[in-house]
Amino acid sequence: MASALPNEWAPEPCLDLINTRFNDHLGSGTVHDRLPLPVWRRAFLKHWNYRVEDPDDPVAVAGLAALRTLLRKALVRYSEGGALTAPARRQIELEINRAPLVVRIVDQDGTQGLTLQRAGQQWDVVTADIATSAMRLIGEHKRIKVCANASCSWMFEDESKSGSRRWCDVSICGSLVNVRRHRARISRAARAAARSAGRTRA
Repeated sequence: MASALPNEWAPEPCLDLINTRFNDHLGSGTVHDRLPLPVWRRAFLKHWNYRVEDPDDPVAVAGLAALRTLLRKALVRYSEGGALTAPARRQIELEINRAPLVVRIVDQDGTQGLTLQRAGQQWDVVTADIATSAMRLIGEHKRIKVCANASCSWMFEDESKSGSRRWCDVSICGSLVNVRRHRARISRAARAAARSAGRTRA
């Protein structure tokens, strides 16, 4: 059974939200979903410093699920070299502007200065920031990938210098796929040897 929390948080909240729904990397066909879990939502909100009065608001949770679908499609398309479709662009813009940015004067260290803050309902601030983080990845040309394990659906940012990272976790999916390939090679070699031995006996 999958744990309620990820091993580590992603560099952007959109990836954390997207990866709440993920396939069993072993290929069983099981799909896990952490979003309905109160412990995940509370940990996510705390990690990203989001403040809401009701982390269990069913309307908000349903909104997060819809946003997750929207952003995953957008980032998968981006990772494959495609641009946002016009409907996706309009929808993401709508999500971003649910809580528009406003300039406020703040007191800090005995001085006053300007800062950008979001204005709106608490959950609107959360979803607007998550949607913005997805567009930040696209706008900054970050390398977003889906794990190369065909049974895995995990999305990640490739922060390696070479840009050659293929696995969500090389010690899990990378090792699993390499072991399977090694076993497949041994199996093919054994079948070839058996066919050769059969021809020799004939």
